[in-house]
Amino acid sequence: MQDKISLAGDLGSGKSTVSSILVKRIGAEYYSTGAIVRSIAEKHGMSVVELNVYMETHPEIDHEIDDGLKALSDVDKLLIIDSRMAWHFTSGTFKVYLSADPETTALRIMGANRVGEHASTLEETVKETRRRRDSERKRYMTQYGVDIKDLMNYSLIIDTSNATPDEVADRLIKSFYEWQENKDVKIAYLSPERIYYPDDAADMESASVLAAALDSGERIPEVTVTERDGEFYLVSGYESALAYGLNMHTFIPARLVRSDIQTENYVQMKNSL
Repeated sequence: MQDKISLAGDLGSGKSTVSSILVKRIGAEYYSTGAIVRSIAEKHGMSVVELNVYMETHPEIDHEIDDGLKALSDVDKLLIIDSRMAWHFTSGTFKVYLSADPETTALRIMGANRVGEHASTLEETVKETRRRRDSERKRYMTQYGVDIKDLMNYSLIIDTSNATPDEVADRLIKSFYEWQENKDVKIAYLSPERIYYPDDAADMESASVLAAALDSGERIPEVTVTERDGEFYLVSGYESALAYGLNMHTFIPARLVRSDIQTENYVQMKNSL
């Protein structure tokens, strides 16, 4: 049975674009529940946002889609499954989540110009996207008891905010092959600009030493982060994170961990600004 990739992510994070690259690069077939949802919305004369709210009290639509995802478990093909819930329903997949900051996703959604999926302004599109996300999160929690926004569910998280689709696809393919060798892999690749750092002063001399080591191909201490409502907060590896930034890396590789007291403190500080 061939391995499969389940691809979830934020609205506007680039799932469709990256999927099309993967199909060409690794010879996979593409399956998307997003296209199915859009066709259902059009049939009912609703926007996608309106359909998501409607589906909160009409689970039969979700169940029809989910039965199709379960059936993919027995398909002996390399598949890219673009779906919120394939990681849960399709067994044995490489579970990938694409993330991006809210303004970037809103701009992408507006640029794609899909009917019923965006408002006329960036601010309203950000709000509408958040409402749609919250509706989906509530629906899946109610129906299945799973949180689609809990990134600990996934083997790989890639931040697409400041990366090209090809860079995202390159990183995903490399990680997929690593996962095939060691299926315990769980890692996030984040843009340096996406991480919130603590107020503690960094040791720039140590960061420079680590940057030189990184440039020479040496391993440096790992970076750990935690995620809160779509934001990433540094837990450890401050100088290592800076080293990746100093070397102009597209991504900082980081291990995702649950929130801790230290993180709680500077989340509150950020929110008070």
